[in-house]
Order: sequence, then structure tokens, then C-alpha cells
Amino acid sequence: MANVIIKSLHTGEKLQVAKDELIHQVQHVEKKTFPRREAMDFTTELQKRNMDLVIIVDDAGLSTPARPRMVAYMVFVHLKAGNAVLLHKICVSEGYRRRGIARIVLEIQAERLKKQGCTKIQLWVDEGNIPARRLYKVLGLEEVSRVKDYYAVGRTGIQMLWGFSSV
Repeated sequence: MANVIIKSLHTGEKLQVAKDELIHQVQHVEKKTFPRREAMDFTTELQKRNMDLVIIVDDAGLSTPARPRMVAYMVFVHLKAGNAVLLHKICVSEGYRRRGIARIVLEIQAERLKKQGCTKIQLWVDEGNIPARRLYKVLGLEEVSRVKDYYAVGRTGIQMLWGFSSV
């Protein structure tokens, strides 16, 4: 079973809130944001043991833990080849975009992964996704390869790597 980690947007602390409600929100945003062939089936994916689903919650003024608001989510896959993970997906909810949230949560999760012995994070990004590529470059990821038609005909995929020494 996947590891579902729920964190506060404001404190970064782990939260104990309605996990099922948040997973439902993740599925809704996933379907709205990504083309059908790129959207994850979380019902199936959450059965995998090598996966982490990190959900960031806006808990400011939250009157009841039963109705948290999902801000962003990330999916990490722990690779068999040693101390590496694949950032399979990152998505920020529409109302929270362009606020630096993706950068903050990626930095926090990279620190968590480093403490667990991870030495590199790899990911694929669509060549046409300029905001994501800019973010990854600022964080220090390096472009290591390109694959033409990786996502679809005419959509080149760029493989990027974020390497660091373990703590």
C-alpha cells in the first residue's frame, strides 16, 4: 500500500485529517488538469508499495478536519536502483498556482528524502511546459536527455536529474 503523507501548507507539519476526502480531491484535480491518457488511476496506484502520495493541505482557519482543502500533491516512486526516486507527478490546485508553492513543497520533500538516504530525484517534463522547466532549473535540476514524442506525437519529453549527497 502506498504511503500517503498529508502536510500543512502553513507549518509543513504532518496532519491527521480526512485522508479519503483528500484523495477524492486529488482525483478530481488530476482529471481536470491532465489529458485522459496522462491522468493517474489513484485507485490502482495507491495499491503500490513503492509509491508516496504527498498531499499539501491549506489548514488555515480550518474549522473541521473532515473538510480540508487540498492545495497540491506529488507522487514519488521509489526506484529499485538504489537510493533514487522518480517524481512522477506534481500538481498545484488552480487557485494556488503562481505563488511559489511547488518550489516550497519540492524543497521540503527533497530534504525528507535526503534524510531517508535518497541521493537523486529524477523526473520527466514536457518540453512545452515552460513554467515547470523554469522551476526545475531554479531548484538545480539538470537536463540529462530528451525523447522526441515522449508524451505524444510532437511533444518532446525532457529527463531531468536532481542529485545530492545523503545526510
